[in-house]
Amino acid sequence: MKMNISILSIAAICILISGCSNYRELNELGVIIAMGIDHNDDPDNPYKVTYQVINPSGLSQTNTSGGQGLAVINYTITGKTILETFGKSASVIPRENNTTHLSLIIIGEKLARNNLDLIFDGLDRGKYSRGSIPIFIARGKTAKDVLGVIEPLETTPGKNILSTTQNNQKLYGSSSEVLAYEIISSLLSEGKDASLPGISISNDSQKGKRTENLETTNPTTIKVKGLAIFRKGKLVRWLDGETARDAQFVTSKVKNTPVVLPCERGNMTINTIGVKSKMLTAIHHEKPVIHTDINVMGELLETSCEINLSDPRVLKKSEKKMENVLKKQIKRTISITQKEKSDIFGFGDALSRTNPVYWRQNKKNWDNLYSDAQISLKVHVDIINSGLRMEPYEPK
Repeated sequence: MKMNISILSIAAICILISGCSNYRELNELGVIIAMGIDHNDDPDNPYKVTYQVINPSGLSQTNTSGGQGLAVINYTITGKTILETFGKSASVIPRENNTTHLSLIIIGEKLARNNLDLIFDGLDRGKYSRGSIPIFIARGKTAKDVLGVIEPLETTPGKNILSTTQNNQKLYGSSSEVLAYEIISSLLSEGKDASLPGISISNDSQKGKRTENLETTNPTTIKVKGLAIFRKGKLVRWLDGETARDAQFVTSKVKNTPVVLPCERGNMTINTIGVKSKMLTAIHHEKPVIHTDINVMGELLETSCEINLSDPRVLKKSEKKMENVLKKQIKRTISITQKEKSDIFGFGDALSRTNPVYWRQNKKNWDNLYSDAQISLKVHVDIINSGLRMEPYEPK
């Protein structure tokens, strides 16, 4: 019995010791929370990578006493490959590099216009790779510039970018998070091109990189700006505003978004509360035909139109008007992608599943086939709520 107790005691001690064998104090680690990848003009070192590292002392000051220490520190390294810059970073980051808390990657627009393919090889192949990291494009700026902004509301630029993107997806829908594994899948696919959310700097000035940005009511901030569309791994165009949002309708990524309908003496605002799309493909006279059905559920939130909402025919008329408006907008967006030969919706993937023989014979020419494909679009709207008031306010 005593022997058994002794063995159990030794086993427990071994478990406890082994559990702490890889333990590190926070002040021994360089915790990388964001990474920015830019084009470098030096052909021998074509990549410029900015690593944003948590500053524990600055973070504690930010959360408690309001001291002047910054929550993050940026280190910029150049190299022939992304992973080479990571190795080189050990020469300037005075702590053991740790990427387990990497929360986002930003790619500079200039680099995105050259090619994304080689960027993601190391991220996908490396032993520290994670496919759940959100990817963004720095629009009109370098990734280094974006990560250099001292944010007034959030402790780090990365936290601000993620929160703003999530808010946009919930309330307007022109942008949504795209994870690393999704962009890698698009780059490897023969029937779908990539699209990525854009971010930029609002009210840009030098003070945005200094602590005085925290001392003004009109600070430099990071904002969501557009949807980058790609063709064969290269950024070819930006979609903005309604056009970017309409692209999200096709892929069912829109949640809540206000749609404004004009009327005789004002406007009506209907907020979508559910969007579901369905893609079907067919071949007609050896050419692809793409059928897209979009079902939208909405609530009437605001109106200055002189209408009686207690009349069911009025709501039916409003539903029809919204269907026509969305159909026109979404067709315009699809036409833009056809002009750029950029199938960001994955119509080619859908075609490969429904018509595999035709796809195998024509997939090498899909960009041209998509450009000329016939688009059949149906939009159905149900307005399920018009609020408590049946009549609009009348001006005195």
